[in-house]
Amino acid sequence: MARGLGATVRRFPAGDLAALEAMLTEAPPGVSKMICMDGVNSMTGNTPNLVAFAALAREHGALLYVDDAHGFGVIGERSATEASPYGHRGNSIVAHAGETYDGIVLVGGFSKAYSSLLAFLAVPTWLKDHLKVAAAPYLFSGPSPIASLATVLSGFDVNAARGDAIRADLHAKTAKVLATTTALRLATPNTSGLPIIELPLANPDDIDGVGHFLFDAGIYVTLAAYPLVPRSEVGFRVQITAANGDDEIDELCTTLRALAERFELQRHAELPAQGRRIGSATPDAEVRLSA
Repeated sequence: MARGLGATVRRFPAGDLAALEAMLTEAPPGVSKMICMDGVNSMTGNTPNLVAFAALAREHGALLYVDDAHGFGVIGERSATEASPYGHRGNSIVAHAGETYDGIVLVGGFSKAYSSLLAFLAVPTWLKDHLKVAAAPYLFSGPSPIASLATVLSGFDVNAARGDAIRADLHAKTAKVLATTTALRLATPNTSGLPIIELPLANPDDIDGVGHFLFDAGIYVTLAAYPLVPRSEVGFRVQITAANGDDEIDELCTTLRALAERFELQRHAELPAQGRRIGSATPDAEVRLSA
């Protein structure tokens, strides 16, 4: 769509501020610039260094667009009293990074943490005023379903009453699964400790067998098969939720051990058990330039 409207779209390597800065510096003077990236990435579970990207965007007069569908409801503002590294309130990556919305567009969705058919934009005031008169979806779309609104309102009540405790429990469940992958020396790009864990296969041709093995064991995962991803990245994504019981987490860990014995997964020769952190790189993002 961006190209169709006349924009030039260029990709920069994940987390590579120098490469992005070079692109922004090379951009023709006077053009509008938008940097597009994920918050919590939907496959790796990692987050960008939002503070550094926001500073670079402001330096070059660019708008930073962050899609945080998987972060909203899970990560939030930090404090000395937080129950887990996910932070408080689940109010998304901008608050988690201690950033402002100056020059940042945050897109969040309720379909993940809140199981509802709603989404939202958090934008600077000047952009909100512009979108109210210029955005076709805002002008011509119908009202949200009442059931979806009711689901979100109930979710807000749950979040206010015990959201931080739920997130702390989710963090503990995720840590248990990551401890299992570490013990098995399974390679995973997840360095954040967030509840999305991607596990690549050593042999991409095993993807069908791996999928059937996990399904027959009662484990539902998202498969990433070629050509949807490069052959070197073929694998599957485990997504842990607050609804999973401790018994289900134990069952998952047992199944991963059995899977690692039957199939060849990518492994780390030496993978430290500690040091997982929020704030690592995401897959390739985009910078869009328009006249």
